[in-house]
Amino acid sequence: MSTRFDRLALLETFVRIAERQSLSGAARDLGTSQPSVSRQLAALENRLGVVLIRRTTHDVTLTPDGLELLADARRMLGEWEAIKDRHRKDDALMGTIRVIAPVALGQSLFIKSATHFMKDHPDVTIDWWLRDDAIRFAEEGCDCWLKIGSVPDDTLIVRELARVERLVVGTTECLAQHAGIDLEAMPWLTLGPFEGNRIELFDESGTPKTFAVTPKMASDNIFAVYEAAKQGVGIAIMPRWFVASDLEDGTLIDVAPNLRAARLPVNLALASGTRRPARVEQFCEAVQDYCDVHLRVDA
Repeated sequence: MSTRFDRLALLETFVRIAERQSLSGAARDLGTSQPSVSRQLAALENRLGVVLIRRTTHDVTLTPDGLELLADARRMLGEWEAIKDRHRKDDALMGTIRVIAPVALGQSLFIKSATHFMKDHPDVTIDWWLRDDAIRFAEEGCDCWLKIGSVPDDTLIVRELARVERLVVGTTECLAQHAGIDLEAMPWLTLGPFEGNRIELFDESGTPKTFAVTPKMASDNIFAVYEAAKQGVGIAIMPRWFVASDLEDGTLIDVAPNLRAARLPVNLALASGTRRPARVEQFCEAVQDYCDVHLRVDA
C-alpha cells in the first residue's frame, strides 16, 4: 500500500479498532474480515515503527503511541471528510454521525430530532449511544456529545442548547397524606448527581432557599424517580419537559408553584481544532433548532 488513499484507509481501520476495542467488531463495521483488519493494523504499525495496540485473549488496549495516534488520525479523517464535502458535486449528505446523548433526552426529544434528520438525509446513518456519565471524548470516537449539566473537559467546544426548567412535583394523594408538613419534612425522591441531602430552590426573585432532607429514595435514573413520584411515594424535582403531560392531566401537580430548582444547561460538545464534516455541522444545527422549539431557554 503506497497511495495517500491507502494511508487514510489504514488510519480509518485503526480508529475503528480503537473505538470498538475489538478487531472482529472493527471488521464487521468495515465490511471486511478480521484477518484483513489484522493485516492493515500490522501494516500501519510497520509503517510507523511503533506498537499501537496490545492484544490479549479478552480485550484490546491502546499503547501510549496508539493513544497519541488516535487523536491525530481522527483529525486527519475529519479533514478528509470536510474536503470531500466541499468538492462533492451534489449537496446530499452521507456518512455516519456518532452521537452520545443523555439517557432521558436521548430516548425522547433528541431521538425525534435525530430521526427527522435521517428522514431528511437518507444517506446519513447515526450511531446513537445513551449515557449520563462523563466521557473521555477523544477515546469514545463520537462526533458530538449531548450533555445535561456542565461539560468537564475544557479542551472541547461547548454550545449551550437550552436551559431546562425544573420544578417540584408529586401526586395529590401524596400531598394529602402529608398535609401540614413543610417541604423539608416531606418524603423526597432525589436524582443524583443533581440532588442529595440538601435541596436548593429559588423563589420568584431568585433568592435561594435550602432544605435539609432525608431522601425516601435516591436513584441515578430519572425514570425510576419519575415512576416513584407517580406512585405517590414522595415528591421529586423533575424537568418540566419530562412531566408536561402529567401536569396537564393531573397525574402530577406542581408542589411549590413559587419555587423552582436551578435550570440545568443542555450542552453540545465538539472536538476543537478539527474540521467537521457537513453532516455533523448540519446535524448540530438541526438539534439546536429542535431545542429552540421544545426546550426554549425562556420557556
